[in-house]
Amino acid sequence: MRPRIGWLDHLLGALLCAGYVALLLGTSADLAMSRDESFYVTAAQDYARWMRQLWNDPDAALTTESIDAAWDYNHEHPGLAKALFALSWIAHENAKDGGSVGSAGSAADGRHGSAGSAADGAAAEGAGLFASDSDAFRFPGMLSAGLLLWLLYIFGARVFGREAGAFAAVAYALMPRPFYHAHLDCFDVPITLALTFAVYAYWRALTSRGWIVIAGLAWGLALAVKHNSWVLPGIFLIHYVWMVLAARARAKRDLPASARLVTRPWWLVSLAWLGPPIFLATWPWLWHPETMLERFGWYARFHVNHEYYTIAYLGRSWFEPPFPISYPFVLTAITVPLVTLAMAGVGIAMRARAMLPGFVRDRVWKNGDVEPDSPHTDVLLIGCLLAPILMIALPSTPIFGGTKHWFPAYPFLCMYAGLGIVRATNALRHGVGARLPASRWTSRVLVSALVIAPMLVQTVHSHPFGLSHYTPLAGGVPGAADLGMNRQFWGFTTGSLTEYFTEQMPNGGTVYLCDMTPGAWEMLHRDGLLPRNVRWSASMTNADFVMVHHEDHFLEVELQSWIAFGTTKPAHVLTYDGVPIITVYENPRRRR
Repeated sequence: MRPRIGWLDHLLGALLCAGYVALLLGTSADLAMSRDESFYVTAAQDYARWMRQLWNDPDAALTTESIDAAWDYNHEHPGLAKALFALSWIAHENAKDGGSVGSAGSAADGRHGSAGSAADGAAAEGAGLFASDSDAFRFPGMLSAGLLLWLLYIFGARVFGREAGAFAAVAYALMPRPFYHAHLDCFDVPITLALTFAVYAYWRALTSRGWIVIAGLAWGLALAVKHNSWVLPGIFLIHYVWMVLAARARAKRDLPASARLVTRPWWLVSLAWLGPPIFLATWPWLWHPETMLERFGWYARFHVNHEYYTIAYLGRSWFEPPFPISYPFVLTAITVPLVTLAMAGVGIAMRARAMLPGFVRDRVWKNGDVEPDSPHTDVLLIGCLLAPILMIALPSTPIFGGTKHWFPAYPFLCMYAGLGIVRATNALRHGVGARLPASRWTSRVLVSALVIAPMLVQTVHSHPFGLSHYTPLAGGVPGAADLGMNRQFWGFTTGSLTEYFTEQMPNGGTVYLCDMTPGAWEMLHRDGLLPRNVRWSASMTNADFVMVHHEDHFLEVELQSWIAFGTTKPAHVLTYDGVPIITVYENPRRRR
């Protein structure tokens, strides 16, 4: 019997959410803005300007010229996530000067350099809602991560019980790469939340008519965040056919159902009627009837025929298909804590019998007390776990984004990990725990901590090098380097060099950025992490320092710096567990 979820459960979920968001806010200053974040900051500032115009002069804001001026930038992605970044930024600016929505946020009028100057003036007027401008843009992503823990607890509790739900949330929170991405002004965690909620809403709609409308709303929100959502109806349809056929088979055999099913596909009607309008309503770039189809076609083609970027994998730089099928499986194995994978394996093994078709189960696995529920929840969860990974495994799918492109699989992996952890802790509690001179609850807490400790240690150790972290299965960071694995991307590790550059250039100077964008460098100024007189340089020859982010395709930057400076001797090497992450070269002319 599944537990009845009440307000105490949601209180626990809310506490998980609040605690995780507080942790993310407390550790975000350690992470410089990444390459992609800087683009979304610019987009959010454009959107914020348009929102203020909409508040003050709706007629002018809704003209084609005004909409395109604000929403044309970064139209590779839908508008919802960036609109949330913009609203968070507006709230931050309002807190600085106490103005209204229509007048706050003068910094949002500009981009990069001009925005930073305005932000400095606003900062002098008030502290703002957040500790930094970066936090203002990043907060919706952090909140998405916290809400995902809340949802994971509730979803896991309804399926496998409260303990399993709690462990599922903890297992997700303590995954090094999702922990890094949870800090960011990006889409990867928001779309993971949106897709997980859409799956939850669909699952509830199978046994509760009240959730049918919510399922359509949830999918619409997922569409409005990122294109990952396109495949969700297909996954639902496969599961629905499986469920209906199984229900008919049970009815023929006069077997009772564990729950009353909504067997008519009203959820599909809800998705069709509500999903596209929500997608359209949240993206003004598509609002012009004369260009709507053309622009949507461009958006779809962009992602269906996405360009390829290089990434290192097992000693080779991959930049064109066919890509290795093993990529997402190997990366999952060596970036997700081993205890999480092992516990997920235990949980999946426990429920394996329930995932088989009835005719196979009756012939191959007759003996067993594990039976599928009426909605065949395990089939849905396993489908949602495998689909994102299998899509990346296709030889034609770009792999440049690393693990973030199959993050939507991880909540379902963690749900089974939660079930496995419950099984393991119960076994240990009745074994080792039974010998401890402690109460039943004390032994349960101690054994649970023993299981969770490896996840915690790895996640703490990964910060602030989340994308450079590999688990002991790969030999840690040094082992992954020996295997020729990717060490980083997006130039985010520059944040670990701010003190070095500040000390080396007390009177100012310039740095060649390599993989970091000028916009991301500007955010270091706006956040007060780097003096304004330490500037970026577009010329390597004229720069005081050159950064080389250790990615295979930046080897040419290192060679060029040797030629430009006439030396191969580094001035500084940033390392993580002894592995070079950034090498800094100094222009010898600055010492003369």
